[in-house]
Amino acid sequence: MPFGFVSTAASESLIEQHARSLLSEAGLSDKVEWVKDADFASTEGFRLEASGGGWRVHAAAPAGFLYGAQELTQPYSVIGVEGDPDFEIRGTVLMMLSQSWDYQSELHPDIFPWFFDRPLLTRYLDYMMSARLNTLVLWSGHLFPHILELPEYPEASRFTAEEIRRNQEQFRWLSTECAKRNITVLTHFYNIHISEDLAKSMGREGKEPTRYDVPDAFVAEYYRTLLSRYFETFPSVGLYVCPGESLALEHQQSWFENVIFKTARESGREPLLIIRDWTLDPAFMEALPTLYPNLYSELKHNDETITSPWPDERHRKWKGVLKGHIINLHDPADAVPYRTGSPKLFNEMVGHWKDEGYFKGSWFYPPQAWVWPNTVDSLGEGEALVAFERDELWHLLQGRYLWKAKRDAAKEAEWSADWLGRKFGNRQVGELLNEWYDLTAPILPGLQNLTAVRFGNFFPPSIARVQTDVDEIIGSRSSLEEGPIVGATGHTGQRYYSRPIDAYTIELYRKRYGLEEVADLRSLPVAQYAQQVVVGEVSRKNLLPLELVQLYVEMAQRSKEIAQRMAALPGIDGAERARFVSDSECLILTARYYQLKIQAAFAKRMLIVSGEDRYADDLKEKMEESVRVYERLVSYARLHYVAGSSMWDAKPWERTLEDKVKWDRDEQMKWLEAHKNSK
Repeated sequence: MPFGFVSTAASESLIEQHARSLLSEAGLSDKVEWVKDADFASTEGFRLEASGGGWRVHAAAPAGFLYGAQELTQPYSVIGVEGDPDFEIRGTVLMMLSQSWDYQSELHPDIFPWFFDRPLLTRYLDYMMSARLNTLVLWSGHLFPHILELPEYPEASRFTAEEIRRNQEQFRWLSTECAKRNITVLTHFYNIHISEDLAKSMGREGKEPTRYDVPDAFVAEYYRTLLSRYFETFPSVGLYVCPGESLALEHQQSWFENVIFKTARESGREPLLIIRDWTLDPAFMEALPTLYPNLYSELKHNDETITSPWPDERHRKWKGVLKGHIINLHDPADAVPYRTGSPKLFNEMVGHWKDEGYFKGSWFYPPQAWVWPNTVDSLGEGEALVAFERDELWHLLQGRYLWKAKRDAAKEAEWSADWLGRKFGNRQVGELLNEWYDLTAPILPGLQNLTAVRFGNFFPPSIARVQTDVDEIIGSRSSLEEGPIVGATGHTGQRYYSRPIDAYTIELYRKRYGLEEVADLRSLPVAQYAQQVVVGEVSRKNLLPLELVQLYVEMAQRSKEIAQRMAALPGIDGAERARFVSDSECLILTARYYQLKIQAAFAKRMLIVSGEDRYADDLKEKMEESVRVYERLVSYARLHYVAGSSMWDAKPWERTLEDKVKWDRDEQMKWLEAHKNSK
């Protein structure tokens, strides 16, 4: 059964109308015929057939007709193939979460100006449709009282009735524009939160007055009312629900049964619901298949990072459990803030999802999601970059591979070079940028993978706040035999385990170190490597950490040479092309800093297990040099970026320098002194 709630009669009519408007604008109305053809596995599949100077679009449903019409009218094809998509759900995410831990979503033009900017949103929706993306997630905390009229709870929103109707009309406009483009809107929310205004009117006090760990009769009736009103007011949108962030594990099943699922059933439509595997009670998970029929599960690809193109092993527990399972590339901290969008990395990653066989789709957060549609680039007065134009390939490649996974690498390089060549007015520029993207994209995920200390969207590897503490590098990932931490996802401290490196880096590693093959695709933990060195049993079947981090430094250095050649060529938008050079310089300093800390961790471990004093000098030297390199990183990055992350809670480079980089240096010096005195 195809992905469901976009296929109402009303939305199908809107889709067909939009398809015909595209043909009309292109002067093709009388040259294109829609042939209804049931020989497709999905409502989106289509096939083009030349016919007497015109075209026939074979499709089972309006969505397929729309994509066929788009293929005939757009100047350059993003997807490039017909037929059925490999994945049903192909989506993007926009943040509507206020910058605090109260999980609020006060919908006002001063807070979320982009939501009310119809020309901007129209451009973005057309960008989505060009990549045949069909789902838009509005990631909110507690948006409902600001888009719904709730006379039963007049204190639920700080906005006037007129402002709420304004918000509601804009939400309705967005959902209608999405429906025309075969895009479903999903409203995400966290359980259980109420608005700050409602909490204040109720006199709720304490550390987190907007949160409920344990539901009561009032909050249950409140949620039944607002969800019922939501289904009634916006019949063409759906829900994406996070069980936790507040709701205690032991209350999840009763809350969903008696509030979420019950209200959905009472809407008369059994709308499709998506439940996040985040702070999800294991017992509740086992019961889910019997509780609601039209339900999908979702889990982050590798927590809040890319880390590896191979998905977290914990996805496999969802195989065959519900109607489908979705993979979420969640605000990946190891893809920011530098330019990103690699055909090789995305092609491989989505290919692994395809191989798993049970993923029904995916949605990607945009880079720098918290300031969307802006970026964290440091620009001159009056200058601005639009996020989905700066990192244009991010969602285009997502849509390209979710429609057709595992494409020929050489052809993908040609497509990317052509696209970038047109964007910057020079095919040679496109070729060099394609190489740049493929070379740089694995560096930050690879450094995250190599250390595997802590994962979170407020701990970007580009800032290196937690991933490079020497003792953590040694202790957090000490053996390849370690697997996923058992427990409810989100309650395990966001620590991780060894995952395979991307294929392109492995290819470069083999060439760099003269290896025929690498049997184990995971990088060897520093502590385990030191033990092998001490006993003289270093295995060449593994990726060795000191060699791998040296390769990342060289990849960054090579990317700078490519960027400099590219920026010197004739073309358009020279200012943006120059930013690829500065991004490479930042990557060089970042990779070099990680190299020094990994070398320092190795030296400390070797000093402990071998007792050889020469490693004490090495540890001291590497720690001192790491501070100097990080100081250079701060000075240089600040010329080009106002922040290292768009996440409000991410610590800045300067604070990391003072209370992490220098702190770790001082801690290791104290340890060395104590070690010396203990002998």
